[in-house]
Formats: sequence, structure tokens, C-alpha cells
Amino acid sequence: MNMFQKSNSLLAVCNGNAQALSNVPDEAFASEMLGKGFAIEPSDGVFYSPVDGRIESIADALHAYTILSHDGHDILVHIGVDTVEMGGEGFEPLVKVGQEVQAGAPLARADTSLIRQKGFSAITSVLITDADTVERIEYRFGMVSGGSDTVMTYRNRKKG
Repeated sequence: MNMFQKSNSLLAVCNGNAQALSNVPDEAFASEMLGKGFAIEPSDGVFYSPVDGRIESIADALHAYTILSHDGHDILVHIGVDTVEMGGEGFEPLVKVGQEVQAGAPLARADTSLIRQKGFSAITSVLITDADTVERIEYRFGMVSGGSDTVMTYRNRKKG
């Protein structure tokens, strides 16, 4: 029997300032109603996969991506707040549904200047939507490099 469980991690999805979800100006994210995770205020417009996994969905407005991680979690990458209202303008997916991705692989490009110009926040939320299945969550906030720096580590909760 393995007494030690391996820690898993989520990488920064973009260059910028990683911070607590409570800073997201949207109550559904800030209250962790949608899951546990973190947010990053992007300094540019390239977004990366935070985990190894498979692309499960891409929102019609191209602003949100769901990844089934290899450790069995649904990971949501949501670029900006209320950016669904942009209808895809300024967003370019770099992946397709069903595609396998490695942590750090490019997911999308987004025109963060356009997002802000249109009056939206570009802050990007990264969530484990089935957060009741993880424990021992630790964060590393501050300036991060997208696709390479670890922002969140966790352990899978033991079943049973």
C-alpha cells in the first residue's frame, strides 16, 4: 500500500500576476461557487494549458476551455469576466475539442487590450470544478510565467 500520495499541480495559464480567486470581480468565481483555484491578471494575450489532459469543451464565445486532466479533474480556464458578451471577438483557440494537450502547451490567444477597451476585466480564472475531490491545496501568488510556473499544488482526496 502506498502511504504517500503524489502532489499534482496547475501551471500559470498566462504571464501576469497570480492571485486569489477572491480578487475576481464576479461573485461566482470569487466565492469559489464554481470550484477552487486561482486567478491571473494577464500581462499579454497567450494562454497555456495548466495540466496534461484532453480538451473537453470550448465555449461558443471562445473565452472558456474545459480540460479533463490526466489525474481525473475537470479544469476550467475562463479568460476574462463577462467576456462571453464579446461573442468570440478577439479570441483565437489554438486547440480543438478532443485534442490531448501537455501542461504548458498553448491553448488560445486573446486580445487583452481589446477586452479592457470593451470595458471587461481580463482577469483569468483557473478552477478545479470538482474541488471536493482534492485536498491540501497550496498556492504561489505573485508574478508568474505562463506555461512554466506552478501556481497551485494539491493532492487527490482518498476515495471511500
